[in-house]
Amino acid sequence: MTTKLDSSKRTKVIVLAGTSGTGKTTVASNLLEHYMKQLPNLKYLEGDDLHPPANVAKMSSGHPLQDEDRWDWLKVVAHKSADVARLSHGISIITCSSLKKKYRDLIRSTEPEVDYYFIFLYASQKEIFSRLDNRKGHFMKANMMQSQFNDLELPVPNQEKNCTVINFEGKPIDVITDEVLTYVEKALCDEDF
Repeated sequence: MTTKLDSSKRTKVIVLAGTSGTGKTTVASNLLEHYMKQLPNLKYLEGDDLHPPANVAKMSSGHPLQDEDRWDWLKVVAHKSADVARLSHGISIITCSSLKKKYRDLIRSTEPEVDYYFIFLYASQKEIFSRLDNRKGHFMKANMMQSQFNDLELPVPNQEKNCTVINFEGKPIDVITDEVLTYVEKALCDEDF
């Protein structure tokens, strides 16, 4: 796939969304590798790295975040991803759970001159819990996942602009990455999801 970005177009941020354990970081790395030659300055941000220390401490101690813990973090996610995109081909990639519609709305309204494209990676709770049981060195514990699934509001097709859901259950990572790339190419061509 060859991608051409017109500098007169609006800034774009690709948000790899979904609960913890869905492979957002792996897919983001694969996207960077795919676009390395065409978009050498393309940057990827890990949304978890933008959490304030209080949020990390809360999650590390086994307590799920509440809405009031997330508002300032989501604004940082919006600003940082937009700033990086403006400095890098007019596009950036960020991982951010974006579980609730009101979170996605806040990100959009924080940077209204930017087009955010939310690509949700999704699988069953059983699949996610299994992945998290085998995961090392991450603050999100499997016992906190129920709160994420309770909060999860997947976008409804044709009701929330520039959102899609990719069910990755039973699929190898290269197939998942190809499905994500299909949607990223639509975003780069200014097509609505």
